[in-house]
Formats: sequence, C-alpha cells, structure tokens
Amino acid sequence: MLKLNHIKKIYDKQEILIDVNYEFQEGKIYPILGGAGAGRTTLFECICGDVPIDGGSIETRSKRELFFAAKQSVLPMFISGYEFIKFLCSFKKNDLTPDEYLDRVGIDDLRHDLICNYSFENKKRLQLAAFLVQRPYVVMFDEPLDFCSDDYIDTFLDVLSSECQNHVVLISTGVLPVALRISSDVLILNNGELNEISEEMINIPEINNAILDILGDLEE
Repeated sequence: MLKLNHIKKIYDKQEILIDVNYEFQEGKIYPILGGAGAGRTTLFECICGDVPIDGGSIETRSKRELFFAAKQSVLPMFISGYEFIKFLCSFKKNDLTPDEYLDRVGIDDLRHDLICNYSFENKKRLQLAAFLVQRPYVVMFDEPLDFCSDDYIDTFLDVLSSECQNHVVLISTGVLPVALRISSDVLILNNGELNEISEEMINIPEINNAILDILGDLEE
C-alpha cells in the first residue's frame, strides 16, 4: 500500500501539488498521466523523499524500499550494463545471474558496452533490470515509454506485469495511448490534484477531448 494524504508542494510561491489524495494497492501498475508542468516528476520526488512536502503525509514502507527511475537516467556512465547489474547482484541473494536479468529486459549484444553509449530505451531497460535485482516495494518510472518503439513498450510492460505482485508500480506519461496501454483506467494529474478516470469515462468524446486539451503539445 502507498497512501498519499492531501499532499501539497509549493515552489517559489507556486502551488504545484495542491491536494493529491490517493491510495495505491499492491499488484497493480498505475499510469500517472499529465501535461507538461503538471507535477508528475515532483510527485515522484515527494514520494521517494528527494524533496520535502509542504503539507499532508505519505504512508508506505521504509523509504529504503522505494525505487525512483528518473527520466534523465541516473546511471554510472563509464561501466558496462553487465558490470552495473553484477554490482547490484553482489548486494542481493538472487537465483538469477546478471546475464539472466539482462536477457529478461531485452539487453543482448550491448551488455558489455559502456552505459554512456546506450540509447534512451536501453538505459530504461537497464533501470528495469535494476528493479528486478533490488525488488523495492514501490517503484516509480518517470516517462520511460513516451514516444518509444512498440517492441520496447511491450517488453517493458510484460516484465512489469509479471513482477508487479507484492509491489506498487507507478509510471508517468504525457501520452494518452501510452497510459491506456498500461491500464484501461488512468490517473490524471491536473491543477495540482490526482483523479482517477475509468475506461468508460475516457470513451466519452467530451471527456476524451478534455484530456487531450490538458495534455496539449505532449499528445501531438
């Protein structure tokens, strides 16, 4: 369980998060949809404790069990993907080898290349492999799927779907079709609040058009 109780965050007297109130359950993957500047990254930073909240509270397990994969990958650039995953494995008692983790996320012939030479998608695959090794309770991926290839998106979501039991998984996106590939029901962050929109509501033309207006340029 991850429970957000009326979260508020203010930057330079501007309210970014006004009243974010939601309870996430284990075993589900939640798309967090929003336009540019809606506060999706800020919300993730608040949840993981990188920035302090200005109101409300967050209930979950220890902060040590949270994993935040930022949009701009925070990875060691001058070692190989294999060396990175091997290093993580050295802290965990896992049945799988580094090669098996890399196989699962679709990193093949690049595994011995320096991470600085990886494409955006392969850096995200490496973050996904890091999640599989570390297995934190809450995992948050910031825009890992927007404007990416179908094969990559399918692999990413297939791996998460098979591993989300006993975890809370949040994925931010600014693209409605991507959100709908994650889940038929989406959470939209707008005007500082987080609201759930069901599949039935999304199929109503007026609501669908309103969502596209909120997303603006990101959806074009």
